[in-house]
Amino acid sequence: MSETAQRWDPATKRIVALSLLVLLVLVLYRFRGVLPPLVLSFLLAFILDPVVDFLEVRLRMSRTNATALVFALVVLTMLTAPVVATPLLVRAGRSLDLDFTQILADVGQFVARPVTLFGLELDLRSVYLQLRQTLDSFLSGVFKGTVNVVVGFASTLFWLVFILISSFYLLRDAERIATWMDSLAPPPFHDDFVRLRQRITEVWHAFLRGQLLMAFLLAVITTTVTTAVGLPHSLELGFLAGVMEFIPNIGPIIAAIPAVAVALFEGSSWLPLSNLWFAVLVLGLYVLIQQVEGNLLLPRVLGRGLNLHPLIVLVAVIGGGNLAGILGMLLAAPTVATVRILGEYIYCRLTDQEPFPEAARPPVTRRSLSRRLWDRVRRLVLAGQWVVRPARLEDRPDVEAICAQIWEGHDYVPEAWEEWLADPYGELSVVERKGRVVGVGKLTRVADREWWLEGLRVDPAYRRLGVARLLQAHQVQLAERFGRGVLRLGTASNNRAVHRNAARDGFHRVAEFLAYSADPLPGPCPLRLLAVDDLQAVWELIEGSPILKAAGGLYEEVAWHWVTLTRERLAAHLSAGEVWGVDIGERLAAVAVVLQDRRTERLLGGYLDGEPDGLIVLVWGLRVLACQRGREVLRLRPPTCPLLQRSIEQAGGTRIWEHGLWIFERPLGSGEGSNDRSNE
Repeated sequence: MSETAQRWDPATKRIVALSLLVLLVLVLYRFRGVLPPLVLSFLLAFILDPVVDFLEVRLRMSRTNATALVFALVVLTMLTAPVVATPLLVRAGRSLDLDFTQILADVGQFVARPVTLFGLELDLRSVYLQLRQTLDSFLSGVFKGTVNVVVGFASTLFWLVFILISSFYLLRDAERIATWMDSLAPPPFHDDFVRLRQRITEVWHAFLRGQLLMAFLLAVITTTVTTAVGLPHSLELGFLAGVMEFIPNIGPIIAAIPAVAVALFEGSSWLPLSNLWFAVLVLGLYVLIQQVEGNLLLPRVLGRGLNLHPLIVLVAVIGGGNLAGILGMLLAAPTVATVRILGEYIYCRLTDQEPFPEAARPPVTRRSLSRRLWDRVRRLVLAGQWVVRPARLEDRPDVEAICAQIWEGHDYVPEAWEEWLADPYGELSVVERKGRVVGVGKLTRVADREWWLEGLRVDPAYRRLGVARLLQAHQVQLAERFGRGVLRLGTASNNRAVHRNAARDGFHRVAEFLAYSADPLPGPCPLRLLAVDDLQAVWELIEGSPILKAAGGLYEEVAWHWVTLTRERLAAHLSAGEVWGVDIGERLAAVAVVLQDRRTERLLGGYLDGEPDGLIVLVWGLRVLACQRGREVLRLRPPTCPLLQRSIEQAGGTRIWEHGLWIFERPLGSGEGSNDRSNE
C-alpha cells in the first residue's frame, strides 16, 4: 500500500459494509421478479453439471461444446415432450370422467350422518369442516405462491429463454465462477469460505441428483406395481408419482390420491375385487412403496447428506409452499440444510470450536459389500488379461506410441524414459496385454520418506477397463513395501477418473496449484540474492503464512515434483544460491525459490511468499531475472491463494491453464518385513 493511501478505520468499514448490505437488499427487492428464474437457472445448471463433466472427461470435448450439446438435447426434449404427453393426459382425463362436484357432495352427505361405533355415536361433521378448512387454507397458500411464481416468469417465452441462456453460462463457466467467489473471501477466512462453499455445494448436488434418481425409481416402481394389479392409467399415475417425489413428505400423499380415486371409480382390469376393496389395496400398495422408498432407497440414494429430521422437513415444505408455491416446496429441504451448515459454522466460531473437524484427518472411504465383491471379481478377471511388471528397454516403442496420442504428442515421458529406467529407488512399471504395453507409470522417491506417482499413461484404446486402477494399486503396494513416509500424486482438477482411483487407494487432496506464465523483461533486477545468513528471516516470513497453508506445506522442488518445505531444504536452496528476496525498507518483504526446469529453457518459481507489495515486486524481478539468464519464459505454479494470484497478475503474469492441479497424498505405513528403501 502506498504511503499516501490511508487504511480505513473500523468505523468507516462498518458504515461502508452496512451501506452495501442495505443497497443489496434494495436491489434484490427491486428486481425480485428476476429471482425465481435465476433460481431455476442455478438448479438446471446443477442438474446438468455431471452430464457435461462426463462429456468433457470421457469424450474429451471442450467445456463449451459439451455444454452446447447438452442444452441442444434439453431444448429438443422440451419441444417434443408436450407433443407426446398432451394426448396421453387428455385421453386419460376423458376416460376417467369424474364429477368432482358430485363426489364432494357425496362425501358431505356421508359425514352429515352420525356414525355409531361400539355403541358410541360419532359426529364427523366438525372434523370434516376443520379438515376442509385446513386443506383449503394450505392449498390456497400454495396456489397463490404458485400463481405468483408461474405468472412472474414461466408464462412468457422470454423468461424461458432467459433461464436457458443463464443456465448455459452458469454451467459453462462453473469453475471460473467458483474461483471468483473464493477470491472474494478475505485471506484470513479464505479456507473457511472454500470449505463452506464445498459443503453447501455437496448438499445441493446430493439433493438434486438424488431427487432425480428417486423420481425415476418411483415412477418405474409405481408404474410396474399398478400395472401388475390392473389399475387403469398406470403409466400416467407412475409419471405423477415421479413428479410428486420432488415435494418431500407431501408429494407422495398427493400422488396417491388420484390413484385411489381411479381404483375406486374404475376398479381393476382383472382382479375379482369390488371397487372399494380395490381402492384399499391400491392405498396399501402406495403405503408399501413409500415404506420401501423411505427405508431402503432413500438412505442409499440420498445418504445422509441433508441430515434433517423429517418433522423439520415437513414444516419447511409447508412454509416454503406458503412463501413461494411449488418452487418453495421443492427447495425447502436443501435450503434448511444450507442454513443448518451455516448455523453450525457460526456456533463453532462463537464457541471457539473447530468448524471443520473432518479436514484435520483424511476421509475414511467405506465401500459397500457389493462394491468389495465387484472389485474382487474385477481383479480376478484382470489378473487373467493384464500383466504388471517392471519396464524394460524394449518397451519404449509401445510407450512412445501411447504418448504420441497424449498432449498432441508433447508428452515428456519419452524424454525421461532412460532416466526413469535407471532410477535405483523407485520403479518404472508397465501393464502388458498379449505382449503389448498398454499402460505405464513411475514411482519416484523425490526425497527422504517422500514418494511421487507420475507419468501414468494408458493407451486410449484400453481406457475404462481398469488398467489405470490396476497400475496405480500396484505402485501403491510398491511404495508401501519400499518405505515409510508419504506418497503423493498430481492430476488435473477435472480428471474425475483419477480422483476416484485416488480415493479408492486412500489418497486425500491437500492442495491445488495453478499455472501462470510471464515473458522475460529487460531492465535492472530489484531482487537480492539471499544467503545462508538470511535463513532465520526467510523462515520467519514463510512459517505460518497463508500461502504456505494454501500450498499444504508443499513447494515445487523440481519441475512437477512437490515436497514438504522444511527449514533444512530452505537452507540447502540458500546455500545453492537459489533463493531471491525483496527488501522494503529494512525488512524482508518477499522471497522466491528459483529453479531451472531441467527439461526446458524456462525459469521456474518453485515457491513464492511474502507481503502483497513485496510479491508484486518479486514477480516483476523474476521476469527480469529470466531475461538476464536468457530464459524463454518464466513459469509459476502457485497455490490457490487469492493474495498471491492477484500479485502475479498485477506483475504481468497470465494464467495458462483453465483447470488447476490437485495434489493428493496418503501416508505410507510400515509392516513386518517391509523393505525400507527410503534411506538408501
